[in-house]
Amino acid sequence: MTTSVSKIHWKSRIGWSLVVLLFVWFVWGLTRRANLEATGSNVIRMLFVPSVEQGTLVQRGDDLARFIRRDTGLVLRSEVPTSYAAVIQALGSGQADVAWMPAFAYVIANSRYGTQARLKVVRSAEKFAVLIARSGDRQPEQVADLAGLRVVIPESLQPELREKVVARLDVEAPGWQEVVALNDKEAVRMLVEAPSRIDAAASSFVYSGPNDFVGDGRKELEYERLGVVDSTKIIFMTEESVSERANVYYGCVYARTDSGVRRLEDFTGQRFAFSDVTSTSGHIFPRLLLDKFGVTLGRVYYAGGHPNVVQAVWDEKALGGSAFYSPPSRQQREDGLLVGDARYLLLKRMAEPERRMAFVNDLRVIALTDPIPNDLCAVRRGFPEKTWLKFEESFGRFLETTEGQAAFFDLLAGVDVERASDGDFDEFRSALEAAGMSADLLLEQEEEKLERRKGGSG
Repeated sequence: MTTSVSKIHWKSRIGWSLVVLLFVWFVWGLTRRANLEATGSNVIRMLFVPSVEQGTLVQRGDDLARFIRRDTGLVLRSEVPTSYAAVIQALGSGQADVAWMPAFAYVIANSRYGTQARLKVVRSAEKFAVLIARSGDRQPEQVADLAGLRVVIPESLQPELREKVVARLDVEAPGWQEVVALNDKEAVRMLVEAPSRIDAAASSFVYSGPNDFVGDGRKELEYERLGVVDSTKIIFMTEESVSERANVYYGCVYARTDSGVRRLEDFTGQRFAFSDVTSTSGHIFPRLLLDKFGVTLGRVYYAGGHPNVVQAVWDEKALGGSAFYSPPSRQQREDGLLVGDARYLLLKRMAEPERRMAFVNDLRVIALTDPIPNDLCAVRRGFPEKTWLKFEESFGRFLETTEGQAAFFDLLAGVDVERASDGDFDEFRSALEAAGMSADLLLEQEEEKLERRKGGSG
């Protein structure tokens, strides 16, 4: 009996000891976290510039932060400030350590505060190749019909796609003759303007809206020459696409298909929606494009985000608008999103394929801007190199996971990263300067807006 009582008493003491140890460990953990956050020495504050839905950025940013903490022990706090200006200010004041940001925001942060570029976002474009012939009687209907005939191959065609097209022609159309053109649009131009000399044209092909003026040589030429799409037909398309790594993206200009707008000049004197005053693809480069074509807009307003621009044009609150453009990636195609530009942000909210197709039918891309460097990851001046290397290596492991790939795509439409240096953005700086675009002035306008917001919230 005494032995049993002793055993119970011994087990009770062990149980209470474990409870005390667990409590001490818990309090120590809370105290350590509070100290780390108070000193900031081991807490990395990571910011994302608001570009897509804030909820997506918050959720996926937290996914990345949790992975790196589990992987390395580094404590990350992921946040989405209200504007580009807020991100730049945070890097300059030391209130942020790492930021994912567009090139425009970076060159200002670098100039003002010595922010340093570390990684460039890499995106993926899925390209096919097509063979195009004229519509009508006694015109080629299939590859075999091109035997002994002349086919234009553009120099710009991706080498792997060119191989696929040439191999198909060699097998099915013996004796075909190659004619060279500079690019897709010029290849199709030769086809439609020289019917006695050219019988077919090759072109790269990316999925786009049926009424877009981008996607292949036929649609690009349609912008200049009404009726090209109706007077030509695709007689062959490669079965498999080729993934092309893209270090640049574009801005684009939208209009409703039924608006009567076919050229940029049609926006003269009309209401137009830009994304944000400091958005490279949603304002700066589209503005330069419109200026290049001598377009003087009517009432201009800033919709406060890329999806808001798309919605405004669709709802006819503006005749035109501008946002980002990239060809659709494999993942977007597999998800049934049809396009890779800002329209996909609204398409994600539509479950029915018929509704999605109707939407891209209603809203067309009129034109693209010059290329823009992809977003990048930058660090504040003085950020410890040892800590950065730890972050970078862990981020690489994050991208090796299925969940990491999905999260990075949701955050920045990225599929990979490459190391970056400040010199990678010299050409971009030159383009801004040549256009007379004052980055500092635009930032000052954003900072004024930011201060007004702060005043309103107080």
